[in-house]
Amino acid sequence: MEEENIKKPEKRVLTYDKNLWKEVFSTPVNTLQLFITNKCNLKCRGCFYSHKIGSDEISLEKYKDLVEEYKDQIQKIILLGGEPTLHPDLEEMLNFNQKNEIKTTIYTNGLKLSRLNNFDLTNVQLRIGVYGSTSSEKPISKIEKTKQEVTIVYMLRKDNLSELIETAKIAENDFNCKGFYISSIKDIAKTNNFWIDTPETISPEEYFEVVQKFVDNYRGKILVLHISNRGIIKTEDSNKTYSCRFGNIFPDGEKIICPFDISRKITTDNLIFNKRYCNKDNSCLLQKTVLKRRL
Repeated sequence: MEEENIKKPEKRVLTYDKNLWKEVFSTPVNTLQLFITNKCNLKCRGCFYSHKIGSDEISLEKYKDLVEEYKDQIQKIILLGGEPTLHPDLEEMLNFNQKNEIKTTIYTNGLKLSRLNNFDLTNVQLRIGVYGSTSSEKPISKIEKTKQEVTIVYMLRKDNLSELIETAKIAENDFNCKGFYISSIKDIAKTNNFWIDTPETISPEEYFEVVQKFVDNYRGKILVLHISNRGIIKTEDSNKTYSCRFGNIFPDGEKIICPFDISRKITTDNLIFNKRYCNKDNSCLLQKTVLKRRL
């Protein structure tokens, strides 16, 4: 089914207590997302990357070549997988980024954080994806403790809607988490379309309702809420649209621009940054709303 023939949801305005939160805007930076390994220590339901899970990895030599090729076009690198903490050369990759003065984010499931204990994590951020508080195959309760500041990414799906608030409480109390990211799984490898749901996923309308309820009721200590717009959320002040700032490379050498090109089966020989709009209305499915607590 062609994407343009699918009825897309009308955008809805996210409201928030302006005495408690203020919306902040920052221009996205050009970001190279390197899927450095297809190995993973979990098998999560609805994982958009499940079709590539295996044993392939980007070698350290190839990694350095890729960074050298794109370093003058980017300001940030995100390391993903699979599970990036399983890559044997992760420390050397981080050191190489630091040498080139490139900020790095490690997007991990958090089950192997102890491996990072003796790494130099200067200019390195940890983003940890979870599916629940205590249940699911990837709950926050199983994450290894770390002194490094982390951002928790809560991926909503059918079976974990009720654990969102509890996960936020664990994030702030056990991890001193300053940033909390809310998004949702989309099994684009299975559906080949962002707008088609599976029994695991929630509709954009349901996603909006869950997020709005969280913003209305959350009164914890987290300072910054990052809320993925998921093609439905907007705010009274959000009029800006951005061209795609991402480039993605996989261990098999395949390159795509937007991660949702997986569903469109669109690959490219050369990555371009900050030139392509993902949708006809110039909106970006990866845009987010950022609310910062007023102190």
